[in-house]
Amino acid sequence: MSFHARTYLCSLFVYLLLSVAGATPIVLRDPTQTYDLFRSSSLLEVRPGQVSIQDLLQTPGRYTFVPTRNALIKPQEQQRAYWFRVDLTRQSADAFILHFDYCGTERMTIYEVADGRVVASRQIGTLVRESANPFRYSNWFWPMQLPEGQPRTVYVYMEGIHTTALYFGAETATTLLGTIHSDDLFNGIYYGFILIVILYSLFLYTRLGERDTLFYAIWVLFIGLQLALYRGFVTEFLWASDPSLSRYGSVIGGLTGILHILFTVEFLRLRQLSPRFYRVGLFVAGLYLIGIVLLASTIATRGQLGSPTDLIPVLALIEGLFSVGAGVFALRHGFRPALFYSIGNLIFFLSIFQFLSYAFGYLPPTFWARNSLYIGSGIEIILSALALTYKVNLLKEKEDEAISEQLRLADENRRLVERQNAELEFRVQERTTEINAREDDLQVALASLRQTQEQLVQQEKLASLGELTASIAHEIQNPLNFVNNFAEVSVELVDELNDGLQTGDTDTVSTLSSDIRTNLAYIVQNGQRASDIVRNMLQHARAETGQLELTDLNTLADEYLRLSYQGIRTKDRSFTAQLQTDYDPALPPVLIVPQDIGRVLLNLLNNAFYAVQQKARLAENGFIPTIAVCTRHTATYVRLTIRDNGPGIPPAVQDKIFQPFFTTKPTGQGTGLGLSISYDIITNGHGGQLSVDSQPDVYTEFSLQIPLPVS
Repeated sequence: MSFHARTYLCSLFVYLLLSVAGATPIVLRDPTQTYDLFRSSSLLEVRPGQVSIQDLLQTPGRYTFVPTRNALIKPQEQQRAYWFRVDLTRQSADAFILHFDYCGTERMTIYEVADGRVVASRQIGTLVRESANPFRYSNWFWPMQLPEGQPRTVYVYMEGIHTTALYFGAETATTLLGTIHSDDLFNGIYYGFILIVILYSLFLYTRLGERDTLFYAIWVLFIGLQLALYRGFVTEFLWASDPSLSRYGSVIGGLTGILHILFTVEFLRLRQLSPRFYRVGLFVAGLYLIGIVLLASTIATRGQLGSPTDLIPVLALIEGLFSVGAGVFALRHGFRPALFYSIGNLIFFLSIFQFLSYAFGYLPPTFWARNSLYIGSGIEIILSALALTYKVNLLKEKEDEAISEQLRLADENRRLVERQNAELEFRVQERTTEINAREDDLQVALASLRQTQEQLVQQEKLASLGELTASIAHEIQNPLNFVNNFAEVSVELVDELNDGLQTGDTDTVSTLSSDIRTNLAYIVQNGQRASDIVRNMLQHARAETGQLELTDLNTLADEYLRLSYQGIRTKDRSFTAQLQTDYDPALPPVLIVPQDIGRVLLNLLNNAFYAVQQKARLAENGFIPTIAVCTRHTATYVRLTIRDNGPGIPPAVQDKIFQPFFTTKPTGQGTGLGLSISYDIITNGHGGQLSVDSQPDVYTEFSLQIPLPVS
């Protein structure tokens, strides 16, 4: 047999011998010492529930224990469970207690064995119900019997582990109470500090209204919850009756990450400073939500079987890189509070690295290693609080600078106002002198302006009167023609009469006298006709008295319809129009100023005839100019409408036609006061309404509404 073969067989023999014999027994002598049983134990990897304590005791040769090393333990694998074995002998008068440093294993059963049989056992773990003693979730210990001088073997069965740092040891009650007291003091200080930070942050939020302060307070709260879950406090105080809820513990970690991202984007002002970093932060927050949903759904569907899909630790690493990168970016862009923020994040990640080194067996279970997460998170919280305070101070400095600048500007404005007031006072005095000198000129200009206004109104009245005069002239033209003709004939007859008188022809004189009389009778008759026309027209065109009279609106409208039509025909003999009247036969008399309403009617009718005349000139053959006048009445008012089929009025113009000096007629053909005066006469003078309705190229209709007198 070769040397290498002999060496291999010897090594194998020694390994098997050690495996069967197990580790060296531990003698518990010093009551002040804590004995590390984890590193002194032997380890056996099995499938969950496949090997019982009876199997180990009855057939020990079938199972090979090896010296315990952290590298042999595979956390997060639900298909693996582990047996730990350690031989103990107590050589001290003090009793010893088995104490577990980590309180995160799901199920753990402890057996104390003597002479091949179990003399005591205890089951503990995060999924083991401890309703009577919920404090055991945060302090895992078991008093061992261990008679003095008698060797005992302790077996510990674990399944559902999450770390390789499964340290457990033996110590007396005094030492254990000292350890628990130190841990409680440390936890009390930590969580008291957490509470103070939360309350102070909420106070700042109520005073400043900054959302980053609110997110910071909630984030600190969730950090405390997450670390309390790790130590078993959450299960102890919140769901001791149903410890299975602790399997959802990573959800708190996911929510903590989301809150830290929200705090980061608000505090570093990433939306304004870097929209790209802002979108990345929101994306990571979305991944956290997906991770939370996956974790909760797999736990709910698989129950306690199998390993849940937990992406939260990976996302925490991504979120950490994002936070550090965003802090450095903000710092490089001049946001100085980001320095404290970045240092805090770096320190926290160093503490995570230290804790992972402890959890995977690279560091011993010292106080600083076990509490590295508490210490790192506390430093990060303090530095984040300093960053927030720094930011508040910067805002206050900027506010103070702004106030100082405002005070400086106010002082400059005050001095400037004083100088300007002095200068203004001088100028006011100077201008007052000029104004006093020009006051007479302004009074003259004002009087001239008023006179011009009166002239414009009078011009409009005269224009209406001119239209009326033209119509009257046309009406009396016929009787005047008769008077002229009969007067000329009578002159000739008088000459013949004189000749007859000189010749003494009495028959001729008698005949001529009879003819002259007849002619004079015709002259008188036509002169009376002309006089009647003039008297009737003057009735409506006489100077305004402002007296209201009961008037037949049908008659008044018909008279002015005829007059307006004759007036336009006087200017253009080729123009003809179709006149349509629809008078209400039962129309009651209205109380009006006849000459004012006549002016309104004449203005509206002249505009209507002008509109259809212009359209007739441009329209094709077949267009018939039409003017329709209609009257109606109700119990309270009478209505008169004047409608034409002219070019209509555009909608944009309809709101302006009653404004003074607005006209659509060419320059020189209108003053723009006709409709304005008409509107004033109807609304202010008679308490009525004047409105217009028009459709371009189809029609225009003016509606005149006058209230009836109260009986």
